[in-house]
Amino acid sequence: MKILCCSLFLMLATACAAPRAFEVTTPQAKTDPYPPVIEASAARQQAAEEAWRQLLSEFRLPETRLDFEPVLYTPRALPVALANQINLSSPGAKFGADEAREALRRFIERAHAVLSGDQRTNALLLKDLSLTSFSDEGSVYRAVYQQRSYQYPLANNYGQLNLVLSKTGALLQMSSRIVSPVLLSTELPGRPGISPDKLITPLLGREFTYTSIAGQPLNYKVSQRDEISVKELVIYPRVDNDRLAVHLAWQVEVGRGTTWTVYIDAMTGKELEVRPNFAS
Repeated sequence: MKILCCSLFLMLATACAAPRAFEVTTPQAKTDPYPPVIEASAARQQAAEEAWRQLLSEFRLPETRLDFEPVLYTPRALPVALANQINLSSPGAKFGADEAREALRRFIERAHAVLSGDQRTNALLLKDLSLTSFSDEGSVYRAVYQQRSYQYPLANNYGQLNLVLSKTGALLQMSSRIVSPVLLSTELPGRPGISPDKLITPLLGREFTYTSIAGQPLNYKVSQRDEISVKELVIYPRVDNDRLAVHLAWQVEVGRGTTWTVYIDAMTGKELEVRPNFAS
């Protein structure tokens, strides 16, 4: 009996001492699968193609193939053959910066099904977009919109809509990486399962390998806590085969002088991506 008790004690002590990268607090009642996903499907692709054909018909343009973003079925780029063919201004009317912004607003309302990859009327509303940049670049107007449909900012270059108009109101460029929330398989968690203070220790001692401008391999080792800065929570979509997995993630900056951004899933602790904040 004494031998058995000692064995049990050693097993428990070993289990308690086992290292783990992050401490995750998961509500017992939570049963929704995580991360929520958007599935690619033939039906959704067909619907996106039909919405594109309908938009071409409204502008009396010939059928032209559109290059879609994977899974989202949003436009990757305006077909070259259609540049300067979709005019958003009224004939003979003034087309200054104010008129260009208004024309873009009307176009987004009109083309919401194409720009969001979702045919439902509530898929993309103007209140879901923020005009983050509008510039007059001599012969063109360039507008960048950022999606605001989620509680936290979208990362990994998602949620952005780019439109470029000529000074006469013709559409020259168009790309969209809008992530429609109504397509998600389940709701995203509202709060992280891992607190920011739990992210520091696992990153201490981490080594990053990179190359210098001359092509020389270099290493950087994180040795102090002040080299790690937890920035913010973000929504981090990532394509995984034929689906888009949408993660709640911590954005962490690591390094001093030479730095990297590390995205860590805020629910599971899994590292999603490492990006250098410099050109090598």
